[in-house]
Amino acid sequence: MTDKEDSRTIYCNQLGMLIEFSYCSTMNGGLPCRNIVGCWKQRTDIVAFLKKNFTGEELRKVFSGLPKSRIERIIELIKS
Repeated sequence: MTDKEDSRTIYCNQLGMLIEFSYCSTMNGGLPCRNIVGCWKQRTDIVAFLKKNFTGEELRKVFSGLPKSRIERIIELIKS
């Protein structure tokens, strides 16, 4: 993605504020947010972006398993 595409913003329901695409695509230890497809599918070809920029193993790591609850995410933020 170009810098212009990377700086596009969207309202994040999880965080309750506007955030840039660059955050969504790297916020998980350099991996994308597990909600990136749902949030960005109407604005860009997000599946092509993910396939181009991440390995199958990285994508499995992001999208497999149960999502963390809000409490679990808050506790992780407090610990870090």
